[in-house]
Formats: sequence, C-alpha cells, structure tokens
Amino acid sequence: MATHIVLVENYKDWNPHYSDALVVTAKDYVAHQEYLKIKDIKIVNLCRSYRYLSLGYYCSLLAEARRHKVIPSVKTINDLSSKSIYSLNVEDLDVSVQKSLKKRTKHLAETATSFDYMIYFGQCEENDLQELARQLFDMFRCPILKVEFRFQGKWNIFAIKPSYVHNLIQGQEAIFFQAFNDYLTKRWQTPKVKNKEKYDLAILYNPTEQLPPSNQRSLQKFIKIGKKLDVNVDLIEKKTIQNSRNMMPCLFVRQQGLIIIRSDLRKKRKMKAWSS
Repeated sequence: MATHIVLVENYKDWNPHYSDALVVTAKDYVAHQEYLKIKDIKIVNLCRSYRYLSLGYYCSLLAEARRHKVIPSVKTINDLSSKSIYSLNVEDLDVSVQKSLKKRTKHLAETATSFDYMIYFGQCEENDLQELARQLFDMFRCPILKVEFRFQGKWNIFAIKPSYVHNLIQGQEAIFFQAFNDYLTKRWQTPKVKNKEKYDLAILYNPTEQLPPSNQRSLQKFIKIGKKLDVNVDLIEKKTIQNSRNMMPCLFVRQQGLIIIRSDLRKKRKMKAWSS
C-alpha cells in the first residue's frame, strides 16, 4: 500500500484536528535521503508557496526526480503561473460554466458581477458548482484552488490561483479535511494530457505599456490561432528572457525597445562568458 506524506513548511500549518497523516516538513523531505529509498510514495505538497524556485516548487520538482507521485506536479504549478496557458484550457469548460452559473445569471441584478470560490481536492461548498469544481481539479491537480468568476455578457473564469492550507479560515477547514480524506482513499489517476503542440512561439510583450503594438485582445487572438495551427504560443515579459538560461526557439516581439533588449542580452551573455 502506498505511503502518503504531507509536506508542510511549518508543523503549525497542520491542524491537529486533521487526519493522522504522516506529516513531514519540506526541509526534512529535501535533506533526508531516507525518503529517496521509499518507492511507493505519494506526496501532498502543502507548502506556503509554489512560486518558481520557492521551497514548495523545489519539493514538487524533487518528488518527481525521486519518482514519487506528487500533487501539485511541476506542470500544474507552471500552468497555473501563466494565465495565457490556463485560460486556453478553461475555454473548453465554457458550457459547464454557463450551466453551473445559470441561476446567478437569472438573478444578476440581485447578485454581484464577480465572485470567487474555493476548491479542495476537487470538492467545494456550493452544490451547483461541484461538477465544475471536479472538472477544474482534473485539469489542475492542486490541493487548494481559488477560482474567480466575472460577468462580461456571460460568466467567465477570470483567474485560477493556488491557495494554501495555512491561509484557511475556520469555516473552510471542515470541507478541506473531508476532501483531503476522500482524496487519500481514491486511486491517484494521472490527469489527461492534451497532445503537445508541434511548435513553440514566445511573444514578448509589456503588460504596462501605454501604446503597445498589440493590445490584449490581439494577443489572445494570436494564442487561439496558434492553437489551431499546432503552435504553442506563450506570452512572456522582458524579465522572463533575462532570467532564462535557455534560448527561445522563436521569439515574436510585440514591445517597444527591441534594440535595448538585445543589448541587455549581449551584456548578460558576455558576463556569463567572463565568469566561466
């Protein structure tokens, strides 16, 4: 039988009323080689952040290197970090979104035009949103998700972000505990992965630019058309290029200041060459 390990950054993050799972600090999991020897192991990563190069990110990365099953996976973390990626995935859920929020649309004058709700291992408190919660969790296997909806002629998923166990308030802990126990008793199935696009294209843009060469609507059209042409289009900023060690296979610049950017990159490469 598989061993379930819950990773936390601080033991205080794990409420004593939760189940008697094997709780290990993230630092111990990273430092101790004993976990490398365990083969059939499942990791629930409940660190305080999954940001790139954070301890939470590194734990999921290390778990995969050790061939441990882990939630969230590095792919899920990366997908949730880029709205240009997850916004395309949730387009397929538009019918489910409209169906789930049908009642809210009828009573729109009485309700807010935006709201958010939490998903815990594929479960939520709102019965009418339960099926949608399950579908979103199938796409993004993250322990806790915060989903924001906005009404713009129709309901749309505006944002999907990871949330964290140490931020749970008293009213949320009960459903988290129930969902956590239910998830541990189920078989961990590998989420369905869509066929990877044949080509990659990075579009350099500046979201704060006053008069951009392409506005947000145009950029989203690039992404949609790329999807039809088997091209993976990813929106990136200047800092992404500067922090990246890998060269982009194809870069389409939709930002002012191309000469300056190239100059910056040359200087950076020279600095690396001198230091090596």
